[in-house]
Amino acid sequence: MSESGATMLGDSRDCGVIGLVPALMLVPRLLQMRHRVLDWCKKARPQLVVLCDWGAFNARLLQPLQALQIPTLYYFPPGSWRKKGARGLSIAPFVSRIATPFEWSAKRLQEAGANAEWVGHPILETARPLPDQSDERLQLRREFGVEGHEKLVALMPGSRSLEVRAIAPHLAGTVDLLRKRDSSTRFVVAVPKNTAPRVRPFFPDVMIVEGRATDLLMACDAAVVKSGTSTLEAAAADAPQVVVYDAPAALRAQWRLMGGTKKIPFVAMPNIIVEREIVPELLGDRCRPQQIVDALTPLLHDSSQRQAMREGYVEVRRALGTELPQSATKRMAAIIEEMVEAASSTRTRNQ
Repeated sequence: MSESGATMLGDSRDCGVIGLVPALMLVPRLLQMRHRVLDWCKKARPQLVVLCDWGAFNARLLQPLQALQIPTLYYFPPGSWRKKGARGLSIAPFVSRIATPFEWSAKRLQEAGANAEWVGHPILETARPLPDQSDERLQLRREFGVEGHEKLVALMPGSRSLEVRAIAPHLAGTVDLLRKRDSSTRFVVAVPKNTAPRVRPFFPDVMIVEGRATDLLMACDAAVVKSGTSTLEAAAADAPQVVVYDAPAALRAQWRLMGGTKKIPFVAMPNIIVEREIVPELLGDRCRPQQIVDALTPLLHDSSQRQAMREGYVEVRRALGTELPQSATKRMAAIIEEMVEAASSTRTRNQ
Protein backbone atom coordinates (compact mmCIF):
# COMPACT_ATOMS: atom_id res chain seq x y z
CA MET A 1 0.00 0.00 0.00
CA SER A 2 2.75 2.45 0.90
CA GLU A 3 4.54 1.66 -2.36
CA SER A 4 1.40 2.68 -4.29
CA GLY A 5 1.42 6.08 -2.62
CA ALA A 6 -1.04 5.50 0.21
CA THR A 7 -0.66 7.36 3.49
CA MET A 8 -0.16 4.70 6.16
CA LEU A 9 -1.81 5.28 9.53
CA GLY A 10 -0.84 1.88 10.90
CA ASP A 11 0.55 -1.52 9.98
CA SER A 12 -1.43 -4.66 10.83
CA ARG A 13 0.92 -7.20 9.26
CA ASP A 14 2.13 -8.58 12.59
CA CYS A 15 -1.19 -8.29 14.42
CA GLY A 16 -2.23 -11.86 13.68
CA VAL A 17 -1.56 -13.77 16.90
CA ILE A 18 -2.59 -17.10 18.37
CA GLY A 19 -3.72 -17.57 21.94
CA LEU A 20 -5.25 -15.39 24.65
CA VAL A 21 -2.10 -13.90 26.18
CA PRO A 22 -0.56 -12.67 22.87
CA ALA A 23 -3.95 -11.19 21.94
CA LEU A 24 -4.15 -9.27 25.22
CA MET A 25 -0.63 -7.93 24.72
CA LEU A 26 -1.76 -6.38 21.44
CA VAL A 27 -4.62 -4.38 22.98
CA PRO A 28 -2.68 -1.18 23.89
CA ARG A 29 -1.19 -0.96 20.41
CA LEU A 30 -4.57 -1.50 18.73
CA LEU A 31 -6.22 1.14 20.90
CA GLN A 32 -3.55 3.62 19.82
CA MET A 33 -4.08 2.68 16.19
CA ARG A 34 -7.85 3.07 16.54
CA HIS A 35 -7.42 6.55 18.02
CA ARG A 36 -5.04 7.49 15.19
CA VAL A 37 -7.49 6.31 12.50
CA LEU A 38 -10.50 8.07 13.98
CA ASP A 39 -8.53 11.26 14.60
CA TRP A 40 -7.46 11.30 10.96
CA CYS A 41 -11.04 10.72 9.81
CA LYS A 42 -12.28 13.64 11.91
CA LYS A 43 -9.73 15.96 10.32
CA ALA A 44 -9.67 14.64 6.74
CA ARG A 45 -13.41 13.96 6.41
CA PRO A 46 -13.01 11.26 3.73
CA GLN A 47 -15.87 10.68 1.31
CA LEU A 48 -15.72 6.96 2.04
CA VAL A 49 -14.01 4.55 4.43
CA VAL A 50 -13.47 1.03 3.07
CA LEU A 51 -12.96 -1.61 5.75
CA CYS A 52 -11.66 -5.06 4.89
CA ASP A 53 -11.96 -8.14 7.12
CA TRP A 54 -10.29 -7.92 10.61
CA GLY A 55 -13.56 -7.65 12.47
CA ALA A 56 -11.91 -7.40 15.89
CA PHE A 57 -10.57 -3.98 14.89
CA ASN A 58 -12.61 -2.69 11.95
CA ALA A 59 -16.07 -3.48 13.33
CA ARG A 60 -15.31 -1.25 16.29
CA LEU A 61 -14.77 1.72 13.96
CA LEU A 62 -18.27 1.59 12.48
CA GLN A 63 -20.24 3.35 15.21
CA PRO A 64 -17.88 6.33 15.59
CA LEU A 65 -17.64 6.65 11.79
CA GLN A 66 -21.43 6.64 11.57
CA ALA A 67 -21.54 9.35 14.24
CA LEU A 68 -19.16 11.39 12.07
CA GLN A 69 -21.54 10.84 9.12
CA ILE A 70 -18.77 9.25 7.07
CA PRO A 71 -20.03 6.53 4.66
CA THR A 72 -18.54 3.08 5.14
CA LEU A 73 -18.14 0.05 2.89
CA TYR A 74 -17.23 -3.24 4.54
CA TYR A 75 -15.47 -5.74 2.26
CA PHE A 76 -15.25 -9.27 3.71
CA PRO A 77 -17.45 -8.64 6.76
CA PRO A 78 -16.69 -10.52 10.00
CA GLY A 79 -17.72 -14.17 10.00
CA SER A 80 -18.86 -14.07 6.37
CA TRP A 81 -18.24 -17.82 6.15
CA ARG A 82 -20.84 -18.55 8.83
CA LYS A 83 -24.18 -19.87 7.66
CA LYS A 84 -25.95 -19.90 11.04
CA GLY A 85 -26.15 -17.93 14.27
CA ALA A 86 -26.02 -14.21 15.01
CA ARG A 87 -22.26 -13.68 15.02
CA GLY A 88 -21.17 -11.15 12.42
CA LEU A 89 -24.64 -9.58 12.07
CA SER A 90 -24.21 -6.85 14.71
CA ILE A 91 -22.54 -4.52 12.19
CA ALA A 92 -25.75 -4.23 10.13
CA PRO A 93 -27.16 -1.02 11.72
CA PHE A 94 -23.86 0.86 11.55
CA VAL A 95 -22.42 0.23 8.06
CA SER A 96 -23.51 1.96 4.85
CA ARG A 97 -22.90 -0.97 2.47
CA ILE A 98 -21.38 -4.42 2.62
CA ALA A 99 -19.64 -6.42 -0.12
CA THR A 100 -19.32 -10.05 0.89
CA PRO A 101 -17.65 -13.05 -0.80
CA PHE A 102 -20.46 -15.50 -0.07
CA GLU A 103 -24.08 -15.53 -1.19
CA TRP A 104 -25.41 -16.83 2.13
CA SER A 105 -23.56 -14.05 3.94
CA ALA A 106 -25.31 -11.42 1.83
CA LYS A 107 -28.71 -12.97 2.55
CA ARG A 108 -28.09 -13.16 6.30
CA LEU A 109 -26.92 -9.54 6.44
CA GLN A 110 -29.84 -8.36 4.33
CA GLU A 111 -32.23 -10.07 6.72
CA ALA A 112 -30.48 -8.22 9.55
CA GLY A 113 -31.20 -4.92 7.78
CA ALA A 114 -27.90 -4.28 6.01
CA ASN A 115 -27.40 -3.10 2.43
CA ALA A 116 -25.32 -6.15 1.52
CA GLU A 117 -24.29 -7.56 -1.84
CA TRP A 118 -22.63 -10.80 -2.89
CA VAL A 119 -19.61 -9.84 -5.01
CA GLY A 120 -17.76 -13.16 -5.04
CA HIS A 121 -14.25 -13.98 -3.88
CA PRO A 122 -11.14 -12.31 -5.37
CA ILE A 123 -9.18 -15.55 -5.06
CA LEU A 124 -10.81 -16.63 -8.34
CA GLU A 125 -8.95 -13.82 -10.10
CA THR A 126 -5.52 -15.29 -9.39
CA ALA A 127 -5.94 -19.03 -8.83
CA ARG A 128 -7.61 -21.16 -11.49
CA PRO A 129 -7.49 -24.75 -12.77
CA LEU A 130 -4.96 -25.37 -15.52
CA PRO A 131 -5.26 -28.36 -17.90
CA ASP A 132 -2.58 -30.93 -17.04
CA GLN A 133 -0.79 -30.59 -20.37
CA SER A 134 -1.31 -26.86 -20.93
CA ASP A 135 1.77 -24.84 -21.86
CA GLU A 136 1.28 -22.57 -18.87
CA ARG A 137 1.21 -25.41 -16.36
CA LEU A 138 4.15 -27.25 -17.94
CA GLN A 139 6.18 -24.04 -17.91
CA LEU A 140 5.42 -23.52 -14.22
CA ARG A 141 6.44 -27.10 -13.45
CA ARG A 142 9.76 -26.57 -15.24
CA GLU A 143 10.33 -23.42 -13.18
CA PHE A 144 9.87 -25.53 -10.06
CA GLY A 145 12.38 -28.11 -11.31
CA VAL A 146 9.92 -30.78 -12.46
CA GLU A 147 10.35 -32.67 -15.70
CA GLY A 148 8.37 -35.38 -17.45
CA HIS A 149 6.18 -37.55 -15.26
CA GLU A 150 7.77 -36.54 -11.95
CA LYS A 151 5.28 -35.75 -9.17
CA LEU A 152 5.31 -32.30 -7.59
CA VAL A 153 4.13 -31.81 -4.00
CA ALA A 154 3.48 -28.29 -2.72
CA LEU A 155 4.20 -27.68 0.97
CA MET A 156 2.62 -24.68 2.69
CA PRO A 157 3.59 -24.52 6.38
CA GLY A 158 2.32 -20.99 7.04
CA SER A 159 4.32 -17.92 8.00
CA ARG A 160 3.75 -17.17 11.70
CA SER A 161 6.75 -18.25 13.76
CA LEU A 162 4.65 -20.21 16.24
CA GLU A 163 2.87 -22.13 13.48
CA VAL A 164 6.03 -22.79 11.51
CA ARG A 165 7.77 -24.26 14.55
CA ALA A 166 4.80 -26.54 15.18
CA ILE A 167 3.96 -27.59 11.61
CA ALA A 168 7.18 -27.48 9.56
CA PRO A 169 8.84 -30.44 11.35
CA HIS A 170 5.89 -32.66 10.40
CA LEU A 171 6.08 -31.54 6.78
CA ALA A 172 9.83 -32.16 6.75
CA GLY A 173 9.17 -35.66 8.09
CA THR A 174 6.62 -36.17 5.32
CA VAL A 175 9.28 -35.28 2.74
CA ASP A 176 11.66 -37.86 4.22
CA LEU A 177 9.05 -40.63 4.15
CA LEU A 178 7.91 -39.91 0.60
CA ARG A 179 11.47 -39.70 -0.71
CA LYS A 180 12.12 -43.19 0.62
CA ARG A 181 9.12 -44.45 -1.37
CA ASP A 182 9.89 -42.56 -4.58
CA SER A 183 13.07 -40.55 -4.96
CA SER A 184 11.73 -38.87 -8.12
CA THR A 185 8.99 -36.95 -6.23
CA ARG A 186 9.76 -33.24 -6.11
CA PHE A 187 8.88 -30.92 -3.22
CA VAL A 188 8.60 -27.14 -3.13
CA VAL A 189 7.82 -25.02 -0.07
CA ALA A 190 5.79 -21.84 -0.62
CA VAL A 191 5.86 -18.98 1.89
CA PRO A 192 4.98 -15.26 1.82
CA LYS A 193 7.64 -12.74 0.86
CA ASN A 194 10.49 -12.18 3.30
CA THR A 195 9.74 -15.31 5.37
CA ALA A 196 11.98 -17.94 3.75
CA PRO A 197 14.65 -17.68 6.49
CA ARG A 198 11.99 -18.71 9.00
CA VAL A 199 11.40 -22.09 7.30
CA ARG A 200 14.84 -22.78 5.82
CA PRO A 201 16.17 -24.65 8.91
CA PHE A 202 13.41 -27.23 8.49
CA PHE A 203 13.91 -27.72 4.73
CA PRO A 204 17.66 -27.46 4.05
CA ASP A 205 17.49 -29.44 0.80
CA VAL A 206 14.05 -28.42 -0.51
CA MET A 207 13.32 -25.55 -2.92
CA ILE A 208 11.64 -22.62 -1.13
CA VAL A 209 9.79 -19.92 -3.06
CA GLU A 210 8.44 -16.64 -1.74
CA GLY A 211 5.24 -15.05 -3.02
CA ARG A 212 4.50 -17.82 -5.54
CA ALA A 213 1.96 -19.95 -3.69
CA THR A 214 -0.66 -19.54 -6.42
CA ASP A 215 1.74 -20.60 -9.18
CA LEU A 216 2.83 -23.60 -7.14
CA LEU A 217 -0.74 -24.71 -6.45
CA MET A 218 -1.63 -24.47 -10.15
CA ALA A 219 1.45 -26.53 -11.05
CA CYS A 220 1.51 -29.22 -8.36
CA ASP A 221 0.04 -32.71 -8.36
CA ALA A 222 -1.01 -32.42 -4.71
CA ALA A 223 -0.40 -30.15 -1.74
CA VAL A 224 -0.06 -30.20 2.03
CA VAL A 225 -1.59 -26.94 3.23
CA LYS A 226 -1.75 -25.29 6.62
CA SER A 227 -5.35 -24.51 7.53
CA GLY A 228 -6.31 -21.00 6.42
CA THR A 229 -7.05 -19.06 3.26
CA SER A 230 -4.54 -21.15 1.33
CA THR A 231 -6.93 -24.11 1.50
CA LEU A 232 -9.40 -22.03 -0.50
CA GLU A 233 -6.66 -21.06 -2.94
CA ALA A 234 -5.87 -24.74 -3.48
CA ALA A 235 -9.53 -25.42 -4.24
CA ALA A 236 -9.63 -22.51 -6.71
CA ALA A 237 -6.51 -23.93 -8.41
CA ASP A 238 -7.98 -27.46 -8.41
CA ALA A 239 -5.00 -28.76 -6.42
CA PRO A 240 -5.78 -31.91 -4.38
CA GLN A 241 -4.78 -31.19 -0.80
CA VAL A 242 -4.31 -32.46 2.71
CA VAL A 243 -5.06 -29.77 5.29
CA VAL A 244 -2.90 -29.74 8.42
CA TYR A 245 -2.61 -27.76 11.59
CA ASP A 246 -0.76 -28.08 14.85
CA ALA A 247 0.21 -25.83 17.74
CA PRO A 248 2.15 -26.11 20.99
CA ALA A 249 0.60 -28.41 23.58
CA ALA A 250 -0.58 -25.50 25.75
CA LEU A 251 -2.58 -23.99 22.89
CA ARG A 252 -4.03 -27.36 21.96
CA ALA A 253 -5.20 -27.80 25.55
CA GLN A 254 -6.69 -24.29 25.51
CA TRP A 255 -8.60 -25.13 22.31
CA ARG A 256 -10.02 -28.30 23.85
CA LEU A 257 -11.01 -26.53 27.07
CA MET A 258 -12.85 -23.88 25.07
CA GLY A 259 -14.78 -26.62 23.26
CA GLY A 260 -13.37 -25.65 19.89
CA THR A 261 -13.87 -29.06 18.33
CA LYS A 262 -17.57 -28.99 19.24
CA LYS A 263 -18.20 -25.44 18.06
CA ILE A 264 -16.58 -25.84 14.65
CA PRO A 265 -17.04 -29.17 12.83
CA PHE A 266 -14.51 -28.21 10.11
CA VAL A 267 -11.54 -25.85 9.92
CA ALA A 268 -10.71 -26.07 6.19
CA MET A 269 -12.62 -23.49 4.16
CA PRO A 270 -13.60 -25.92 1.34
CA ASN A 271 -15.23 -28.20 3.93
CA ILE A 272 -16.94 -25.28 5.66
CA ILE A 273 -18.38 -24.06 2.37
CA VAL A 274 -19.87 -27.38 1.23
CA GLU A 275 -20.65 -28.50 4.81
CA ARG A 276 -18.98 -31.89 4.45
CA GLU A 277 -15.42 -33.19 4.37
CA ILE A 278 -14.09 -33.09 0.84
CA VAL A 279 -10.48 -32.47 1.93
CA PRO A 280 -8.88 -34.43 4.80
CA GLU A 281 -8.11 -32.45 7.95
CA LEU A 282 -5.17 -33.64 10.05
CA LEU A 283 -5.17 -31.51 13.17
CA GLY A 284 -3.19 -31.59 16.40
CA ASP A 285 -2.07 -35.10 17.28
CA ARG A 286 -3.15 -36.34 13.84
CA CYS A 287 -0.79 -33.90 12.10
CA ARG A 288 2.11 -36.33 11.90
CA PRO A 289 4.30 -37.45 8.97
CA GLN A 290 2.91 -40.96 8.58
CA GLN A 291 -0.72 -39.78 8.68
CA ILE A 292 0.07 -37.04 6.18
CA VAL A 293 1.74 -39.53 3.83
CA ASP A 294 -1.23 -41.90 4.09
CA ALA A 295 -3.68 -39.13 3.19
CA LEU A 296 -1.48 -37.61 0.48
CA THR A 297 -0.44 -40.73 -1.44
CA PRO A 298 -3.84 -41.44 -3.09
CA LEU A 299 -4.06 -37.80 -4.18
CA LEU A 300 -0.83 -38.08 -6.15
CA HIS A 301 -2.39 -40.67 -8.45
CA ASP A 302 -5.60 -40.99 -10.45
CA SER A 303 -7.55 -42.29 -7.48
CA SER A 304 -11.22 -42.07 -6.56
CA GLN A 305 -10.25 -39.74 -3.68
CA ARG A 306 -8.57 -37.34 -6.09
CA GLN A 307 -11.56 -37.34 -8.43
CA ALA A 308 -14.09 -36.89 -5.61
CA MET A 309 -12.13 -33.96 -4.21
CA ARG A 310 -12.04 -32.20 -7.55
CA GLU A 311 -15.77 -32.73 -7.99
CA GLY A 312 -16.25 -31.07 -4.60
CA TYR A 313 -14.01 -28.19 -5.71
CA VAL A 314 -16.50 -27.38 -8.48
CA GLU A 315 -19.09 -26.69 -5.77
CA VAL A 316 -16.58 -24.58 -3.85
CA ARG A 317 -15.69 -22.44 -6.86
CA ARG A 318 -19.37 -21.92 -7.66
CA ALA A 319 -19.89 -20.69 -4.09
CA LEU A 320 -16.98 -18.28 -4.63
CA GLY A 321 -18.77 -16.70 -7.57
CA THR A 322 -17.71 -18.33 -10.83
CA GLU A 323 -21.17 -17.62 -12.25
CA LEU A 324 -21.32 -13.95 -11.25
CA PRO A 325 -21.23 -11.42 -14.13
CA GLN A 326 -18.21 -9.54 -12.73
CA SER A 327 -15.12 -10.36 -10.73
CA ALA A 328 -15.09 -9.33 -7.08
CA THR A 329 -12.51 -6.61 -7.71
CA LYS A 330 -14.40 -5.06 -10.62
CA ARG A 331 -17.66 -5.03 -8.68
CA MET A 332 -15.92 -3.55 -5.63
CA ALA A 333 -14.45 -0.78 -7.79
CA ALA A 334 -17.91 -0.01 -9.17
CA ILE A 335 -19.44 0.13 -5.68
CA ILE A 336 -16.69 2.47 -4.49
CA GLU A 337 -17.31 4.78 -7.46
CA GLU A 338 -21.04 4.79 -6.74
CA MET A 339 -20.51 5.62 -3.08
CA VAL A 340 -17.94 8.36 -3.70
CA GLU A 341 -20.19 9.99 -6.30
CA ALA A 342 -23.13 9.84 -3.90
CA ALA A 343 -21.06 11.35 -1.08
CA SER A 344 -19.81 14.13 -3.39
CA SER A 345 -23.36 14.98 -4.46
CA THR A 346 -24.51 15.09 -0.83
CA ARG A 347 -21.70 17.44 0.14
CA THR A 348 -22.41 19.68 -2.83
CA ARG A 349 -26.09 19.95 -1.87
CA ASN A 350 -25.19 20.76 1.74
CA GLN A 351 -22.77 23.56 0.86
